[in-house]
Amino acid sequence: MSSEHDQKIEEQHQPTEALRPRAPRLKLKLSRSKMNSILALCAILISAASFYATYMQAKAAQEQVTAAERQLYAETWPWLQVSYSDYNIEAERAHMTVKVKNSGTGPALIKSMHFAYQGEQYNTLVELLNDCCSLNAYRDALKEVQSDNGDINYLKQFGWYVTSNPNNSLLADGNDLVLFSMVRSKFNNNLWEKIGEIAHDIEVNTCYCSLLKQCYTVNKASEVKKVANCSNLTQ
Repeated sequence: MSSEHDQKIEEQHQPTEALRPRAPRLKLKLSRSKMNSILALCAILISAASFYATYMQAKAAQEQVTAAERQLYAETWPWLQVSYSDYNIEAERAHMTVKVKNSGTGPALIKSMHFAYQGEQYNTLVELLNDCCSLNAYRDALKEVQSDNGDINYLKQFGWYVTSNPNNSLLADGNDLVLFSMVRSKFNNNLWEKIGEIAHDIEVNTCYCSLLKQCYTVNKASEVKKVANCSNLTQ
């Protein structure tokens, strides 16, 4: 009796979990086709991740190239301005000057410069001044006086003028090119006044290119527009 009693006591003190039946283990079985599908999906995900990483690297490289190009354009950007003045402060005398200055950051290759006055178009400033103010007649008169008496420099004494053709000129940044220059004198007083009256009404249009072959047009008001090239604007 005592042994049966002791056995019952032991059974009462055994853990509850030990008395519960164990749950059957689940065994996952994948067929070969399912395994191949999973492997294919993993390969696709890896390829997509690799493609995305390559795309991001290429995009970053392209952004660096674009930024470098913008910086290069900014460092080589020319900006031409045409100015007119009728007095030389340093010399303290009346001195008419028309010049073009490169106020940009890079050299400018001047392809063409055209002038207009009262609806008429001119390829050079000399053509315009000759048409409106008989510039050539003044030049011929000075040459005739100079040839009659070579002992006196009438060209300097009476106020000779200097001109230049800007077409196909390379103008460095910070430099300027004088298009027309004349010192006032008693001999050229009438010519001076004629030119002074129309100077501010003359329209100037210039087409030029940078060293990177970026081309622009600019007018008298210094308004710059980018163009494909200057071939259609040259005459």
